[in-house]
Amino acid sequence: MTDWPWPGDTPLVRARRVAIAYRARLLKADRAACDELDAKLAEWGQTWVAPRLVTVDDCSVLGPAEAAEFLGVSVAEVRRLRLAGRLVGERVRGRWRYRVPDLRRLVEVPRSRKRRVDQGLA
Repeated sequence: MTDWPWPGDTPLVRARRVAIAYRARLLKADRAACDELDAKLAEWGQTWVAPRLVTVDDCSVLGPAEAAEFLGVSVAEVRRLRLAGRLVGERVRGRWRYRVPDLRRLVEVPRSRKRRVDQGLA
C-alpha cells in the first residue's frame, strides 16, 4: 500500500478526491448516466462534484466562499488551511481575502505525485 499523495488532506477532502475520481471514470464510461447523476446531486445542493469553468485572473482577490468554491472545499476548510499556514490570506476592511496565485499554489501537485495517483486510478 502506498501513502496518500496529499498527506495534509482531511477525511472530507480525501472523500471528495475519491468521488471526483469515480465521477471522471463514469463520465468516460457513460456520459448520459454521469449527466443524470450530476443533475440529481445539483438538486441536492452538491454542485462541487461536477467541475465547472471558473474564470479568474491572477490579479483576482477572493473572499472565503469564493476561495472555497475555487478549491472545491468548504469555507471551514479554507479557514483551517489559513490557520495551519498552508494558505496565505489577508484582512481587508475586517474581511479575509485570498489571492488567486496563492490558491493555485495550494492545489498544484508535483508532476511525479500526480502521475502516481493517475496511474493508481487509471
